[in-house]
Amino acid sequence: MTLLTAAISWSSPVDGKISAVMTSVAVNSTFPDFRKVLAAALLALPVTSLATADASASAPADVSAAAGGKFAAILRFGYEDGSRSSGNAELGFNECCSRPSIQVDDLPRTGKYAVRSYLKYGDHMVAGGTRAESHTMDIDASHFRSGDTVYYGFSIYLASTWQRDSREDIVFQWKPWRDKCESDKFPSAFLSVQPTGKWRLRVNSDSTACSTPDSVRKTSFDLADVKPGQWHDFVFRYEWSYGSQGRIDAWYQTHKNPGWHKVLSTTGPNTFNDDESTSGYLKWGLYKPAWNNGPTDVDSRTIFHDNIAVGKSFNEVNPAVN
Repeated sequence: MTLLTAAISWSSPVDGKISAVMTSVAVNSTFPDFRKVLAAALLALPVTSLATADASASAPADVSAAAGGKFAAILRFGYEDGSRSSGNAELGFNECCSRPSIQVDDLPRTGKYAVRSYLKYGDHMVAGGTRAESHTMDIDASHFRSGDTVYYGFSIYLASTWQRDSREDIVFQWKPWRDKCESDKFPSAFLSVQPTGKWRLRVNSDSTACSTPDSVRKTSFDLADVKPGQWHDFVFRYEWSYGSQGRIDAWYQTHKNPGWHKVLSTTGPNTFNDDESTSGYLKWGLYKPAWNNGPTDVDSRTIFHDNIAVGKSFNEVNPAVN
């Protein structure tokens, strides 16, 4: 049984704009059935590094037609119905407080609406951390595991008042469930805003059946400069694998400087050797790990996401088009 409630309120100004905000809360009692896909296994040695990857300045061939027509993604959250669930009652939320921390706002990448996530130092921890996130735990179409090839697209807006902090902000995650033999699990990958002013992709992988913090291979890639006051568009293509067959390609642009640039092309393991019944899901919004333990240079964060999509081609997930 699914319960859905909604409310509307006026928000504080963002970049000088007063916005009407709609909120809703969806609670779903069901849990997804997991796909079972057999994947090949190759050993990967644990390492931690900041890697450089070969990336050309061109977009893939199928983006050329993106300006002319719509393409049906497997899953897309554009928030055009004015609800924070974007019309999908199975979308979940990790938020701490009675005040709405995940809201629909009329500052979109395209269309009329986007989703705004707000986090403040001192907020109660949820799901083991200080976070305000939307998640797709109950949406089968978003789930991934080793052996899958998937495109992901989304847009992120940072207000012109965004300030650099001494610690990172995690704004998008590809997160697997843990196996029964595991006490916890790193995300397979996550996108963050770094204190250096860079967008960084961190990739975690493990070929062992029961992952531990010491057995995880960790690699990071700086993708582009963080530019407050702009929408940042991302498209990722993952060939998910815990062995050498893995691959990640990424493209990037901003709405003020359109024109897709390939910012990452790397091969190698990029997820975990999970049980056949275990898969991963998506999370977006704000997660501030440092605030689990103490303050940083800033005491609040606001971020916007729009046009989060899952598909089989660049055009299907292109976040710059409705």
